[in-house]
Amino acid sequence: MPAEIVHTAQPEMPFTLALWTITESDEALAKLYEQSKATAVQPHFKSTDRNREWLASRLLMQHLHLPPVSYLPNGKPFIAAGYFSLSHCANQVALVLSDTPVGIDIQLPTEQIRRIHTKFCSPSELARFSPTPLREMTIIWSAKEAIFKFWGENVAFAEDIEVAPFDCDDSRITAQYRGAHGNRTFNLWHFEHDTHEIIIAL
Repeated sequence: MPAEIVHTAQPEMPFTLALWTITESDEALAKLYEQSKATAVQPHFKSTDRNREWLASRLLMQHLHLPPVSYLPNGKPFIAAGYFSLSHCANQVALVLSDTPVGIDIQLPTEQIRRIHTKFCSPSELARFSPTPLREMTIIWSAKEAIFKFWGENVAFAEDIEVAPFDCDDSRITAQYRGAHGNRTFNLWHFEHDTHEIIIAL
């Protein structure tokens, strides 16, 4: 079967968002990648899920006709023209393209997020809820991960980023960053795709 790709681009959005739900088998993904005649050599990952995510993300890049991807010393990927960011979680791959720097995260609410939320939430974020609902925690985590990807390095989640109060169904969320890169207010775009939360930082 062909790759199932959902591609959204609306006039009011200053970016293009592409999503792929990975339904293909390992063999089908490998065959699609071979047929694509891609030149990037697939790294060897111990995790089968990581292998699938890598293949799907490269196929999605090719579907969007991205130029070859290079990497900064800190590991952040970049392309020669424009900006992009990539994220994957539990058989979902999300990619955003923009004319300005951008970061994206896609996240499935899990108990792991609940277990570590005191490490990435600021004291004021923690004080809003007792206990903090899992979906709220997931959106806060995803917002901070997207902001981290926007910068690429030197971001302390709990200390540097304050996510403003929000409703889980809000499509726009604000976060204030104060850290090594200076001060910046992020207007975050929020989407729900199936049970995943998607945050785009611009």
